[in-house]
Amino acid sequence: MSVLHAKTRGQSAVLIAFALPFLIAFVLMVVEISERWLEVSMVEDALQQATRSAVQSFDYAALARGAGGMGVSASCVGVTAGSAGACRAVITVADRFLRTNLTGVRGLGEPISNLADRVRWTVLPNGGTCQYSAGVPRIEVTPLICAEVRPQMRGLVGWGDFAPLILAADTLDTTQ
Repeated sequence: MSVLHAKTRGQSAVLIAFALPFLIAFVLMVVEISERWLEVSMVEDALQQATRSAVQSFDYAALARGAGGMGVSASCVGVTAGSAGACRAVITVADRFLRTNLTGVRGLGEPISNLADRVRWTVLPNGGTCQYSAGVPRIEVTPLICAEVRPQMRGLVGWGDFAPLILAADTLDTTQ
């Protein structure tokens, strides 16, 4: 009998013991990546729904008559809820929806109030271009609300905090 083909009791235990740490690390990495993806999606959805709800709060009939209806007399670019100025009414609606939507979001590494206070809102009552810090513009000819924030997030496994850039924008529904 050849030495290469000899079977010894417990031989597979060595292979399992050698492969198990790599397998565990791989499984934890997959869990962490999928959890981070889910957490970012939840925050992105909360911000997108806040911009959508704020746009839907506009007075469509007044806009159709050319009488405004947004509660905004001038454009506001890159303002926070605390420094909204002329756009206070619209941003207050968006901020309220955002705070409500963030309730129950997993993975936030900071209080909801801190995150909501850092959101940069852009309100363009006559349409225009939202220029995000990432350099990706959003151009519309209808009234537009854009928002961006970099939330402090933490994963499930604890492999460090991360801060993804979350972008959202919405405009009035067009009639067909």
